[in-house]
Amino acid sequence: MTLFEDPEETARRVRGAIFPAYASRPADALLIRSTFLNPLRTVMPKGHPLASFELLMYQHDSFAAEWPLPVDVPTALRGFRSSLGMSQVKFAQALGLSRVNIERWEGGHAKPFRGHVHTLLSLVRPLAVGPLPAGQLLNLVAAAVCPKLTRPAATYSGSQIRDLLIDRRDDHGDLAPALLSALVSSRVLIVLDEADPEVEAEYIPAVGVRTLDRSSEPWDAEVRSIAGRLSPEDRKMWMMLGERLSRAQGSE
Repeated sequence: MTLFEDPEETARRVRGAIFPAYASRPADALLIRSTFLNPLRTVMPKGHPLASFELLMYQHDSFAAEWPLPVDVPTALRGFRSSLGMSQVKFAQALGLSRVNIERWEGGHAKPFRGHVHTLLSLVRPLAVGPLPAGQLLNLVAAAVCPKLTRPAATYSGSQIRDLLIDRRDDHGDLAPALLSALVSSRVLIVLDEADPEVEAEYIPAVGVRTLDRSSEPWDAEVRSIAGRLSPEDRKMWMMLGERLSRAQGSE
């Protein structure tokens, strides 16, 4: 993972959108480049097109991030096309569409499939061959998930995030582990308890942790320090005990 000292210059040179594809660059945001293997690679056939991912990310602990994340589908789609090195005409031909469709979608003048990102994913996914297009595909995956994670202080399980990628017509649940890796690497989510596979772990938004920090008591730092030294099993038991004590106090 590489941290870039000059984000503006780096952003101008990048071929694709910066994860997770915001319409404009957040002020003071630092950038990191990440290349990682697909967490499901052990069950994939050799040479799978989504075996690894390469993408440039916003480092979300370097700026005041919005929540839910304002992932922009037009930006994500332009980034994906750029990673393929295709013009709008060639991209439209590859998808069996007209150039006007692509122009309107990328310009934000029309929503692909009436805003159904899962169908858009099914359309473009076969073109994602290699680390760079695979990484850009994750921007569209984020567009299907992140707007639905609306509670900044909530705990989300990996399986919940996977389920957001599955509907009656389109199943992209296999992309959840890669999305979770990207969200953790870019400091969007913090892992509460490590698990293998990633969809068995639990996560909390980093923005929610920062919100708690601003209103914390003096002894909170020591409590968090102790929690950080616990094993995942002990930490989960401690959290359950805290929930029981909260319920008991609320019933008094």
